[in-house]
Amino acid sequence: MTDPAPDLLRLRGVSKHFGSFRAVDDVGFTVRAGARHAVIGPNGAGKSTLFGLVSGTLAATAGSLLLDGRDVTRLPVHRRVGLGIAATFQHSSLFLPETVLENVLLAALRRAGAGTGPGGRRKAGARAAATARARALLERVGLPGRHDVPAAELSHGERRQLEVAVALATEPRLLLLDEPAAGMSPAETERLTRLIAALPDEVTVLLIEHDLDMVFELADTVTVMHLGNHLTTGSPDEVRASAEVQSAYLGTTEVST
Repeated sequence: MTDPAPDLLRLRGVSKHFGSFRAVDDVGFTVRAGARHAVIGPNGAGKSTLFGLVSGTLAATAGSLLLDGRDVTRLPVHRRVGLGIAATFQHSSLFLPETVLENVLLAALRRAGAGTGPGGRRKAGARAAATARARALLERVGLPGRHDVPAAELSHGERRQLEVAVALATEPRLLLLDEPAAGMSPAETERLTRLIAALPDEVTVLLIEHDLDMVFELADTVTVMHLGNHLTTGSPDEVRASAEVQSAYLGTTEVST
């Protein structure tokens, strides 16, 4: 029997309060290294707030977050990126006037610590290596022929693919995807699902998604949130069969796929 994968991310009693409103309240669960872990729940469940706490865009009111055993609760976003946490959000953060290649290249250069200013042969070499990596990532996400197109001219689905490429350019250990299929056509969602499924095991994925078909196709573990609280975490089959989930999340007698 093989040993279970170690925990990459551990949340301990994590809370985020806005005055008297408890958007996330005493949430705790773990994400195994290499997992495809989904967080689901109705609107207002606290999912995006939770992602803000993990990514560092929001400060926790209470509790702690550990990445591979290291407490990152008070670290700013750029420090978390340096430790291997990357995120895509519902609202695009792309540089729309820049080309597809430049968007990925900027992220790759930041990760390499090379910057974009003058610096002689060393920086020229770093830029060449980063450019090669950016081109390879665009190939991986299905945008091989779009290098010179301004990001503003991409379709919605292509922008989501580009956002994944930009996140991968930072060489993440933990990739956070906040509703990656939102606004996509069925064909775009299918393409994105294949892309996420094909990511290497070294990249642990934690995603929020309302499309349950996508969730149950991709995820090996599902966490359900409700009214800011952690309701349950289990396998997709366990979540489907949970009467608690059916009542609190769907209000039906069956979790459909």
